Amino acid sequence: MNELSPSEMIKLLSISGYSQIQIEQATGISQSTISRISSGKHPDPRLSTVRAIEKFYNENVKDKA
Repeated sequence: MNELSPSEMIKLLSISGYSQIQIEQATGISQSTISRISSGKHPDPRLSTVRAIEKFYNENVKDKA
């Protein structure tokens, strides 16, 4: 697992130029769920959700740093 929280990964993806809609399309996670995770209103997402965010983050931000 990544040392960053799902919220932090989403924020870094946004800083890197990805919209919540693009993250939704790539991960299959609804934009509303992405928004709630990012804002801290959904502090304990499912493991499958965390893994999908982490996979997209690793492929598009972490591995390109």
